[in-house]
Amino acid sequence: MNTKEIGENAGLIWNLLNEKGALTLAQIKKELKEQASGEDICLAMGWLFREDKLETIDKDKKTLISLK
Repeated sequence: MNTKEIGENAGLIWNLLNEKGALTLAQIKKELKEQASGEDICLAMGWLFREDKLETIDKDKKTLISLK
């Protein structure tokens, strides 16, 4: 996994959340299972959190991830 691939996966996550709204990590992994592994998704989400593009929302004992 290199920086370019992490950035591409970050784009997949951003586009998914932009289209569908807040999702759980499990939902994100399920939606992107054809494009990226669970580990790759976590790396890309870390990138997006570091860039202050994502936030978490606690709702009904679940943690949702959404765009800021």
